[in-house]
Amino acid sequence: MDSINFKFFLENDSNPFILFTNQGKIKYLNTSAELLMGSCQPKDIFKIALTHAPKTFGSQKTALNLSFNSFEFYGINVLYDDEEYIGIHLYNKPLAKIDDNSLLEGYTLTDINVLLQANIELFNINYKGEIKLLTDYDIPQFQIHQNNFSLLLRNVFTQFEESTKLEILIKIKLGERVVVKNERYSIIIIQLKSNRRKESIDREIELLAHKNHINIHFKKQEIILEIPAIQ
Repeated sequence: MDSINFKFFLENDSNPFILFTNQGKIKYLNTSAELLMGSCQPKDIFKIALTHAPKTFGSQKTALNLSFNSFEFYGINVLYDDEEYIGIHLYNKPLAKIDDNSLLEGYTLTDINVLLQANIELFNINYKGEIKLLTDYDIPQFQIHQNNFSLLLRNVFTQFEESTKLEILIKIKLGERVVVKNERYSIIIIQLKSNRRKESIDREIELLAHKNHINIHFKKQEIILEIPAIQ
């Protein structure tokens, strides 16, 4: 056992692992945790680790829902065997799977940037604030129901009508795939952030998103869409 390179297996685990000092400084994090750090603060993870640490040396698993932007977890494992270091493993929610036989009815190969830009211009006709768009123009075309997706976007945009600034980011979600009829596809993230968001129709928007097999996450000043990039 001493000859086995356990660090290799830990480094390449799809679940984030972070090792903290007892002062909350990061001593080590694996590749998955490096990606996660772009969406949260280390102090937040350290606080979670302390809250759910076992009362004595050892490990303690806890089932709980955690969300950091587009990263979602269903549980954690907190470990320590001395007073100097404490580690935390975060367990990714299971890979999304879509088996709806009618999924691609009405779908068209689409440039998501072009479709998004068209809906932004429509919203901007009456919008009084400033819109900032950051996008990845290398995202390939994929199948989407253009009318249904535009309807979803129009409803999402209405939540930001009273904001003075709207930031929109579109990118490929790293390290995660969606399974559609036994094929794996990338996930496209559209993130909308502002200084003000109306929450009155969150439920209606959520139902519309799920009808189109799009995961949606609501925060006080932010909405995140996760779209399967079906080729």
